[in-house]
Amino acid sequence: MNRMLFIVKACCLSSLLLLPPLLNGADDIEDAQASFNYISSTLQTFRVSGRLVNNPGIDGSDLEYFIALLDESNLSFSREFNSESAMCRFYRDPENGRMTIQERAELSISYLRDLADRITLYISANAEFKDNVDDQFGRIVLDAINVIKLESVSNQRLPSSAFDEAATINFLDSMCT
Repeated sequence: MNRMLFIVKACCLSSLLLLPPLLNGADDIEDAQASFNYISSTLQTFRVSGRLVNNPGIDGSDLEYFIALLDESNLSFSREFNSESAMCRFYRDPENGRMTIQERAELSISYLRDLADRITLYISANAEFKDNVDDQFGRIVLDAINVIKLESVSNQRLPSSAFDEAATINFLDSMCT
């Protein structure tokens, strides 16, 4: 009886030790989503207005390089699902118009990596983005971005969770048009 109780306690304790990395993973993907929102909304606003609206402290001489860094980071995040991706080309292909929208969406989304690999990719892209900002523009700019990105809003989102049918179609419509 005591041995069984000891084994149960040991299992519970080891389970508790494994919990923090899982919780950190959730924080990491939320941070990656916030960075992606900042990057995509900043680029969209810049392309429309020609101005860096949520400027984290970039001066005029660094603007071109900063926008290039944002473009590169945006591509790192969205390579698999941007409008030029195989997923979107399949979704928009007129030849696939004979399928129902549900069938076309299901096949299109299958072009993405599996969920665990996508999350790893987004966390890695986020770490690379933050390292590049820190290396090229300094910690002050990175800290400013970390504050600004919490309020950034974008109509784009990372496919970092499983989608139901309606969410899949909505995601594809927003990314592939």
